[in-house]
Amino acid sequence: MDSGSGSNTGGCDLAWKYCAPIEGNRNGTICSFCGMVIKSGGITRFKFHLSHTDPHSNSKKCPNVPPEVKKEMRQLLLDRNKAKAKKATNIEEIRSKLRGTMGGSHKHLFDDGDDDDEENEEEDDDIYIYPADMNPDERADYRVTCRASNASEWNRQQEEGFMRGKRKIV
Repeated sequence: MDSGSGSNTGGCDLAWKYCAPIEGNRNGTICSFCGMVIKSGGITRFKFHLSHTDPHSNSKKCPNVPPEVKKEMRQLLLDRNKAKAKKATNIEEIRSKLRGTMGGSHKHLFDDGDDDDEENEEEDDDIYIYPADMNPDERADYRVTCRASNASEWNRQQEEGFMRGKRKIV
């Protein structure tokens, strides 16, 4: 096995130049230095094999790995860990920004219909959620619009049910 030729795998990891894939096993590798067959764990476990730094002690240390390759594998693992940490930080920043927007600009005011106004006494027990920036004078129109939308949706559902029932009879 030639340690400098690389393998003909689809992987783009630099560690593939020191191992060969096991045919029919996409997570299996064969070490070019000691010939050890690693049936599972993929290229990451192979890097642990060469670098002698397996945090879970799941891989045997390669006895024939040159010091410069060992150093290279340790650097690859370190770079991977830094990239994972950066990605996690970026995701958390995005989530915190989203939490800030959801809490700030999407606040709603609730109105459970317990107003003491005489004109609201004929209203049913609907609960309305108003946008935070809605003017109190616009709330009555908003309620009327919501009721009209709900009535329209109810009528559509009734018509669909009627048409389905009618088709079954025919």
